Amino acid sequence: MKKLLLPFCAALLVAACGHGSNSSGSAPSEDDVASMSLAGLVAFAEAQIARTDADVIEPRALAGITPPASDVDEPAAI
Repeated sequence: MKKLLLPFCAALLVAACGHGSNSSGSAPSEDDVASMSLAGLVAFAEAQIARTDADVIEPRALAGITPPASDVDEPAAI
């Protein structure tokens, strides 16, 4: 029984470690979602275009968004 306890604890510890950079448990921000994938970036852009108050609010800073890039994927069809 003791021989099974150590590997089980090690596996549990390894499984608990790799949950990304968002360790606070809160939902990812808009910037994080837009930076994760091309679909997230397009969804963010569409949401910004569809805002009904876009003409009266201050422009939103985009400094926190890093567009996803891949050296091996084909360009996305627009």
